[in-house]
Order: sequence, then C-alpha cells, then structure tokens
Amino acid sequence: MKDVRKEKLEEGKIIPLTYDYVFTAIFNNPENIDIVENFLSCYLEIPIEKIKGKVKLCSRDLQLEGKQEANKQVDLILELEDEKINIELSNKVNKGTIDRNIIYACNIHSGNLKYGDNSYNKIGRTIQINLNNCATSNKLKETYYLRNEEGKILSEKFRIDFVDMVIGSKLCYTDGENNLTKWCYAFTTKKKEAFQKVVGEIEMEEKARKKLIEEVDKYSTDDEVVALYSAYTRQELEYNTFMEDAKEEGLQQGLQQGIEQGTIAIAKNLLKENVAIDVIIKTTGFTKEQIEELQ
Repeated sequence: MKDVRKEKLEEGKIIPLTYDYVFTAIFNNPENIDIVENFLSCYLEIPIEKIKGKVKLCSRDLQLEGKQEANKQVDLILELEDEKINIELSNKVNKGTIDRNIIYACNIHSGNLKYGDNSYNKIGRTIQINLNNCATSNKLKETYYLRNEEGKILSEKFRIDFVDMVIGSKLCYTDGENNLTKWCYAFTTKKKEAFQKVVGEIEMEEKARKKLIEEVDKYSTDDEVVALYSAYTRQELEYNTFMEDAKEEGLQQGLQQGIEQGTIAIAKNLLKENVAIDVIIKTTGFTKEQIEELQ
C-alpha cells in the first residue's frame, strides 16, 4: 500500500471485522490461530480443549478450470484433523455470489482425497461457512446438504452453512442471545466500546480475547488501512446512491445502468487508492481482466 491519504476514524469507532482486509489480516495470520480456534469452538459447538492445536491454516489459492476463475483466493480455509472448513465473508449476497461460493466449496471438497488413497470412503468432510453481513433469510443459521425430493440426505460429508449476521447482531442482548449471536455482533459493530464489551462476554480463552481486541484496535489506528477502509465506504455510498437513483426511475434499464455505473465507479476509485486487485475483485465481482481494462 502506498500513496494513500492519512485519515482517522471518528472517536470511538473501529473498522469492523466485516471489512475484508481486516478479516483476512487477522484470521489468516498463523500467530492468531487461537482466535480462529475459539471461533470454531463456538461455531461447531466443540469444547476448545478438543480442537486446541489441531487447527491449521491452508492456502487460500484455488486452481479452478475456468480461465476467468483461475487462481482465485477464498477468504479462509482451515483444516481440522480430516475436515476442511472454508469461511467466506460477504457484505452483498446474490445468486452469483452463492454460485461462486458453491464452486469454491466443491473445489475444496475434491481436494480432501489424499494422494495415494484409492477409496472415496476416506474423503473427509467439507464445511463452508458463509458469514453474510446482509439480510439473506429470516433465520440466524441455515444448513444445506445434498438431498433428494423427500429430504433424504445423500451425504453429510459436504455441508454449506449460511449465517445471517444482521439477524445475529439483532438477537444479541435479547432472549435469543448465544455465543454465535455475540460473534455476529462482534463482527458487525463499528463502535469500539460495544466491540470490547461483547468480546468480553463471548466464551473464549482470555489470551485469544485480548489478542482479538488488540488486533482490531491495531488496524483501526493504522493510517493506511483506515484510508483504504474510508475509500471503500465512500464507494459503497456512491454505489448505493446509483442504486437508489435507478430504482426511482422505475425502469429495468435504469436499474441495470445504475448497477454497472456504480460498480465501475467503485473499481476505478479503489484503483486510485492502490487497493489490491484481489480486494477489488471481491468487492465488485469483476474479473482481473476487466479491472485491468479500467486502469
């Protein structure tokens, strides 16, 4: 990162964990594996003692068949004994996002068969956890398997979860609160005091709790990261303005033009801010080739 303007957040604010750069910087850092272990302990409802020291970070790079999809990076891939766990963080969810993540999950699952094994019975389970910072359903968590029309599960070794963090954060501090809703609130809040309060209430190891708070504070006070985040939020606002203008026109053509213009504007401005190409790809949905054409 270079040539970014020095900016500061408002007093009492933090960069939320839903910002891709901060999420990947914290959760893909081997030194923060205890934070990841404590999150998985909560999510999978496994005592921390049973997974401590057994979680490994895997390469985020996927080799996919399609030319435009080649060398894609997922948000987070973990290995827990013979299982692969893929965590995808999304601030916008549409059919394209879902289809893309399913392809990612299938690619990861196909790699679970160890070299030299000649029995598919030995293939480990794959779980994809989609943490969605947008309204996707009326449930906090939904789990999908391959099923037939009667609902019989074909295999429990391939599972995709959707977590609606908007619902989760609303349930926090209500009768429906639990550790998962507290994590949802911790991911989505932009208030420093609220973040520290809820992290202090999540069931996790004290060392991991302290480290998570310190990591978020570190990135929220880093001039370059703050500048990138500020640029990102400005483009989000610009994108939403385009969308609202298109909706007011009441025409499908206007809606489509608003979407395209807003996305192009986001990509161009992020390029000006020297944001990494992979971050722009994830933010806009453009291919690397399309972004390079805008330079």
